[in-house]
Amino acid sequence: MNTAAQAMAREARPIAATRRVRSRVHTQWLALGAALVVLSGVLVAWGLSQAAERVQVVQVARDVPAGHVLEAGDLTITGVAYDGAVHGLVPAASLHALVGRVAAIDFTTGALVQVGMWSDLPPLAAGEDRVGAVLAAGRFPVGLTRGDVAVAAAIDPTVEFAPVTVRVLDVVETSAGDLHITLAVGQASAVSVGQLAATDQLLLVGRASAGES
Repeated sequence: MNTAAQAMAREARPIAATRRVRSRVHTQWLALGAALVVLSGVLVAWGLSQAAERVQVVQVARDVPAGHVLEAGDLTITGVAYDGAVHGLVPAASLHALVGRVAAIDFTTGALVQVGMWSDLPPLAAGEDRVGAVLAAGRFPVGLTRGDVAVAAAIDPTVEFAPVTVRVLDVVETSAGDLHITLAVGQASAVSVGQLAATDQLLLVGRASAGES
């Protein structure tokens, strides 16, 4: 009888031990689950706080070359995390104020619009079109500025193009010495001047203020 009782006791001990192990594992999983719930709550709270610090600013919606008059479709709105160290971004409410301004540099899709990337232009005279160009150093008169009058010609003498007088509407010189320029060109010659600019064949010579003869 004693022997039978001892045998039963020996068989019961592994079962009890297994139950204790399962109980501990179950408790550990519950603790881990609770920790994950707390962590996810912290992450959500952090995300909401970050979202609260985002501001709506103007972004470039499509590539825009220097000298191009900005249109509504060139720009869009995006949200960015506010950083007190970032200055010069354009708030969403000012998007409409940029329409009609001129790109002083090339706008790249996705870039955030900042102060200095556009300029104001004088109005065109009757029969004129705007033409934008980027001129390397040596291809324009030194000291060329807004309001000046110059002569547009082709660098390659074999190109069929009759030189025409153009008016400088806006000009921005880069640190590399290039000139981002917007010209007022007679409508009859605007396409030809634009083609010279697009093929890097445009040359400006001479320089006079608009009031000089």
